Amino acid sequence: MEMLTCYNCNMIIVLNEFLMLFTCVKSPCIFVIYILYYLQLFILKFLVYLKNYKTDSFMTVQKKIARLREIMEREGLDAYIVSGTDPHNSEYLPEAWQQREWISGFTGSFGTVVVTKEDAGLWTDSRYFIQAKEQLAGTGVCLHKLRIPGAIDYPEWLSEKLQSGCRVGMDSFCMSVQEVDHLKKVLSAKNIELVGKADLLGEIWLDRPALPASSVCLLEEKYAGESALSKIAVIQDKLKECQADYFLFSCLDEIAWLFNIRCHDIAYNPVAISYAVVGKEKSWFFIKPSKLSAEVVCALEGNRIEIRDYHHLFLFFDELGKDVHFLADLHTLNYAIYNRLVSSFKVTDTISPVILNKAVKNRVEIEGFRKACIKDGVAMTRFFLWLEQELGFRPISETEAAEKLSELRAACPDYVSDSFHTISAYGKNAALPHYSAIPGKDAILKKKGLYLVDSGGQYVYGTTDITRTIPLGELTQQEKEDYTLVLKGMIALARCVFPKGTTGANIDVVARQPLWNNKMNYGHGTGHGVGHFLCVHEGPQDIRQAWRAQAILPGMVTSDEPGMYRENSHGIRHENLIVCQELGENEFGEWCGFETITLCYFDTSALLIELLSEDDKKWLNVYHSQVFEKIAPYLTESEKVWLQKKTEKI
Repeated sequence: MEMLTCYNCNMIIVLNEFLMLFTCVKSPCIFVIYILYYLQLFILKFLVYLKNYKTDSFMTVQKKIARLREIMEREGLDAYIVSGTDPHNSEYLPEAWQQREWISGFTGSFGTVVVTKEDAGLWTDSRYFIQAKEQLAGTGVCLHKLRIPGAIDYPEWLSEKLQSGCRVGMDSFCMSVQEVDHLKKVLSAKNIELVGKADLLGEIWLDRPALPASSVCLLEEKYAGESALSKIAVIQDKLKECQADYFLFSCLDEIAWLFNIRCHDIAYNPVAISYAVVGKEKSWFFIKPSKLSAEVVCALEGNRIEIRDYHHLFLFFDELGKDVHFLADLHTLNYAIYNRLVSSFKVTDTISPVILNKAVKNRVEIEGFRKACIKDGVAMTRFFLWLEQELGFRPISETEAAEKLSELRAACPDYVSDSFHTISAYGKNAALPHYSAIPGKDAILKKKGLYLVDSGGQYVYGTTDITRTIPLGELTQQEKEDYTLVLKGMIALARCVFPKGTTGANIDVVARQPLWNNKMNYGHGTGHGVGHFLCVHEGPQDIRQAWRAQAILPGMVTSDEPGMYRENSHGIRHENLIVCQELGENEFGEWCGFETITLCYFDTSALLIELLSEDDKKWLNVYHSQVFEKIAPYLTESEKVWLQKKTEKI
């Protein structure tokens, strides 16, 4: 019955697309072609349904891979790549494009799966080594570790594994131009062909969810700080500068920022599944029309933005003349759309101006961040007070704790959603940097050891991301030492002063030095950009050891989150948000530093005070004074008394 329901849903989606095309296509010849195409699609889907009717709706990873290999054999493929993204190069995905998780069982946010006739592998980085090892156990999928000495990425692995003349398939809608170009370069050296195919998983993923249908809302200028017309004008200036006709955008957060719209198509990320094209005089917004209210349509049209259906981007291309010049960012554009563009138009690879404009927050956005951090600090304070009180009377699971924190955030009228799935990790689970608690299988918090909670909220005026590790009771000497060294690193980065133009790689060492001095380290980056009521992970800046030629500029909001993880024992991470600010100019140049905007206490009972310098203690005392000053006005009297004790000077 579930399979029949899924089949019916898929047919309804196809029928809706057909009816929309019926209203748009004017040429009789093209109309006949579309009729034949959709008739073939109906028949194919029905045959697939009949073939799978008697199979179980649930398949193990081994069965899924076996079925995929059957399709690969039919298509003449020796390997198939299952990417970890969608047609918009997103980090977090709607359920319909979570193909990596579906085929492998791995739930992390980064990685690529490759299936050959004999092997299956997942390539991911150190954030997920422990998690991937556990989730891939018994599946036949081998873990390949990235970003470690001697690591071999999947293109090079394929080149080594496959013989000359082999064929590798991929879904070209879910791979960027940059990634495909690198693949071609590596594989062609051995005469291995890269073949763009439709998503082969569609034949076997019968209960695949439909695309989301959330409603779009407008982000008022009082929160955005700049109108959509003003932002679009910057793109139009770029078109004039490059003597181009159109700029194509496919990244969802770029489109949301550019048009000042928000949506809920992806959990925790207020974006809409869409494309956008900006021309010299007007813009086009490709989205499912049913997602737009009359008010939103009116506002968009007032900004000279025409609405088109999400699936009609190629039809739009068909309407254009041949002497058309497109700008597009090939780092993020999917290969299928690029291939269609270059077949008809001139295309120039251009870094999207939106990326940097979006990352450097304006005055209104920064004030919104500060306000969001106050509201978040109130929720965090009440959460830790609740946890301390409740643990004295009853057991609490990791899942219950996470749900309580979300509930306390939601008490704020301006709260929209969490900004990512809360990492609620006790004891050895905290040694997995991106651990996800599963109800019924999660740990029970006890009055001993360390508890790590990494969480955040989406508010209409800003996005938060905060991690605190707190003691629930007695700690070992090693736990206290680790806790203190990580905090020293976080404080060192918060206090960092640097010349304007400095990159994140230049200052990453500042946060790691206290750990390095004790021959300790962590495998993830130290900081990432954060969007304004947008994605919690945002470029182009970051703070990590790997080089990225992007300076940390005034107005950028970045996380400050060193960590330390001991497998099967404990994990520690302290995280605040910091905003880059100008500190003035002298004969040695222009100088920048950070303002810490997150407001939540650090539990000083877990510290080895003797490991802190006088500057460390001074920073912590000043910070705690600010936390109490800004959070206390929103608390009850008993809550104030509790927070005052937590923020006492050391």
